[in-house]
Amino acid sequence: MAALLALPACGGGDTLPTTPPSPTIRLPAVPGRPAAGYFDLQIDGDRGALLSVAAPQARRIEMHETMSSGKMTSMRPLERIPVRDGERLSFSPGGRHLMLYDLDPALRPGSEIILTFHFERGNPRTLAARVRAAGDGPPH
Repeated sequence: MAALLALPACGGGDTLPTTPPSPTIRLPAVPGRPAAGYFDLQIDGDRGALLSVAAPQARRIEMHETMSSGKMTSMRPLERIPVRDGERLSFSPGGRHLMLYDLDPALRPGSEIILTFHFERGNPRTLAARVRAAGDGPPH
């Protein structure tokens, strides 16, 4: 995994430091539905905002936020997430998370996906996330 964390992102980039929970991609319970992505990361430097996340094994990745109002829960897409130097950015169940659409059907639990984070400023950053089955315990 350490070797994967050092991979450059599209022509150059840095490895993004992470803290628990371990970066995780949860496969969908129903084939053809989107997977979910969770991670914590420490922001380094003046990056402005997180604009997008990409991975070669997903056709499209959206950033979403879960919202609750009474007994109703809904999701909304996030176009950008402002970040500050030294801040911890958390994507976790019940909060902000990634939705990965049209995953490579060859992905199996235990494999890894390299996520590339694109910010307003600075080079893209990469992060290796472990693929887990839909009912495979918490993403830690």
